[in-house]
Amino acid sequence: MTDVDDTGIPEDPPADPEGWTDEQWIAWLKATDALYDETAGDDADYAPISVMGKLTRSSGGQVLGQAMLGMAEAIYGARDDEIVYVAEGNSEPEPDEPFTVHLDPDHPERSTVDFHTDLDADA
Repeated sequence: MTDVDDTGIPEDPPADPEGWTDEQWIAWLKATDALYDETAGDDADYAPISVMGKLTRSSGGQVLGQAMLGMAEAIYGARDDEIVYVAEGNSEPEPDEPFTVHLDPDHPERSTVDFHTDLDADA
C-alpha cells in the first residue's frame, strides 16, 4: 500500500515505474480515483486532468476548434449528412401488395403511399 501524507493525498509514484509492483500501482490508482471522486462530487462530469484537457476546455481552445471546423468546411465543402435509402424493385405493383406507392420525381414531397384495407377488397 502507498504512504499517505497529512492531507490524505497518496504519495507520488516513483520516477522509475519499475520501482513499484503491479499491486502498488493498482492501490495508488484506486486511492487517487477515490480522492478525486470525493473532491469532484457525485454528479460531476469530469475528464482526466491533462494539458490537452485543459486546453480543449478553455475558451481559446473552443474558439480554435470552431475555427478549424470552419476552415475544413471552407476547404472541403459542407458535410452531406443526409441519409438516403435506395431500394431496387419492380415498377409494376404486385397484385397482393397491401399498399401502392405513387412517386412524384419533380416534387418528392407530394409522393404518397396508399394502404389497402379489407374494406377496399370488398368494394
